[in-house]
Amino acid sequence: MSRSGLSRRAALALGASAAASAFAPAGLRLSSGKRALWDRSTGPHLRGAVFAVRRVYPALDGPQFLGSDLIGPPITDQALDRLAEAGGNLASWSGPGLYAERGGFALDGQVRDHIGDWLDRCRARGLFTTLCCRSGPGRSAFAFHPGEDWYPAELYDSSLWSDREKQAAWADMVAETFAHFGGHPALAGIVAVEEPNAADLGRPQASLSLARQILDRVRGDALDADTPLLLSPDRWARREAAADLRAAVGEDAVLVLHSYEPWAYTHQAPGQGVALADRDAGLDAYDALTGDWAVLEFGAVRHAPGPDAYLARRIARWEAAGANWAAFRWTSGWSVYEAREGAMTASEDARLLPVLRRAFAANRRRPA
Repeated sequence: MSRSGLSRRAALALGASAAASAFAPAGLRLSSGKRALWDRSTGPHLRGAVFAVRRVYPALDGPQFLGSDLIGPPITDQALDRLAEAGGNLASWSGPGLYAERGGFALDGQVRDHIGDWLDRCRARGLFTTLCCRSGPGRSAFAFHPGEDWYPAELYDSSLWSDREKQAAWADMVAETFAHFGGHPALAGIVAVEEPNAADLGRPQASLSLARQILDRVRGDALDADTPLLLSPDRWARREAAADLRAAVGEDAVLVLHSYEPWAYTHQAPGQGVALADRDAGLDAYDALTGDWAVLEFGAVRHAPGPDAYLARRIARWEAAGANWAAFRWTSGWSVYEAREGAMTASEDARLLPVLRRAFAANRRRPA
């Protein structure tokens, strides 16, 4: 039971109805079909780019690098305007979930307000968005940087994969995200866990179990009546783990993949000059994927040889598969951050932006 006396399930169901009423314009029905946005037989319907953010730690980040708010870097209105002007219709948001990472895993009202504002900003520009839960109970943003020494070790947390209480709290967090925002016209989907990595930590079944738990929870409460749940495979959302996830969640679930193969090319250091030996390296394997799926991160460092050809080949493959896609990444517009973290910012490269613009020209769908 919750402190209000309602069960969590009842409270969430009530919250979902209230949120839908608050966000839905006249005439929008909860069965209006945002699940159809992910149908590969008629797609792709969504083409855009990624915006990645995290919680700000002033002692680590200083007063300017990620800005002074709870979440950074700030994404400027100008950055969103540029994506819309280029023709994109998807701004994929990768950031903190609604719950605190430690302690009692309470809902963080500041994160909730930040996400609500983000959804409204996207809708105002004719952009759909996906909310990709990057951190939450038992998982910090630094879980994406294992073994690195630029942050205090105590900030690292990946205990989600070994703690059932935290897994239950994560499932609650995803359900509450649907309850608050599922009816918002700009929300195209919610990625339950961004880049699961339980297998790398020696727990290959943990991410499958959590995905099933979240799926059962969301469907059991009918929280995905309008906005679909999106699930990513283990090993950092790699294609190689997709078959196991598909077997665990069924053919009707939408899978979200990230594609950075071959890693030696996409993440090479400046001056390495690693060329793409095979023009379709790793792409043929996507033909074996079943059901509906999308690629919501892919790209390469801009100093790699021929990144425009790399980007174009991948877009062509996703298009042929009818799969929605989001390139990594679009500028935040926050200059202090971009000056240090712009190696994969496709929007700021004169070779890459025209590739995106040409592909974005096929977009037809916009939020109501």
